[in-house]
Amino acid sequence: MTQRTFDFSTVLASSVHDMKNSLCLLIQMIEEVSEQVTDSSATEKMAKVHYEAQRINSNLMQMLTLYRENNDALALNVDQHHLDELVEELVLNNEVYLEQRGITVSIEIDETATGWFDRDLIFHLLNDIIINAMRYTADKLFIKVEVTDDDGCSIMVHDNGDGFPAEMLESAAVPIQQLNVQQSRTGLGLYFAQLIAGAHERNDKKGFIELKNNGHLGGGVFSLTLP
Repeated sequence: MTQRTFDFSTVLASSVHDMKNSLCLLIQMIEEVSEQVTDSSATEKMAKVHYEAQRINSNLMQMLTLYRENNDALALNVDQHHLDELVEELVLNNEVYLEQRGITVSIEIDETATGWFDRDLIFHLLNDIIINAMRYTADKLFIKVEVTDDDGCSIMVHDNGDGFPAEMLESAAVPIQQLNVQQSRTGLGLYFAQLIAGAHERNDKKGFIELKNNGHLGGGVFSLTLP
């Protein structure tokens, strides 16, 4: 029997990283082409392609993050960031699909609000949440940011869809150690969100996520609180 001379998980992680870089270039090209297309049917198709490419990119980011965490290599680059700039970039990142679906986005945030976090990880976490919210909302999103009493922050994404199913609400309340990431895509997404939130620690407090229904727009609400 021939002995393997390489670690498949390492090869896979390297390949995923290369795919993610290529996909980012593809997304940029889709955005550029979308601006030049005038036919409504073609514009709709381009928006759907852009949306699916964003979903794939989000999945690849989750795989890389989980690989690093599994290998004790998930290093956080925590710094102070302006929250209005983060939210603005998140909305612009999904502008193509938002416009095609006719989804209006309202934002409530203090322009001076800041938070301490790893920008790349939090951006990808929230981008994944917005991607899911765009899929299930009727036609509105509401993003609200609050600064907590201990200089932390809470970022909430509301939609006016049918709300989260009961099993998803229950899974979100389960400790990260008990989540079944092999059960579904939803389980993996919640594990990723809890992992990134909990990895942020400051003043003896950890970040956390919450899911609930009947929010400001009547649908689901995803909340991320960081210390």
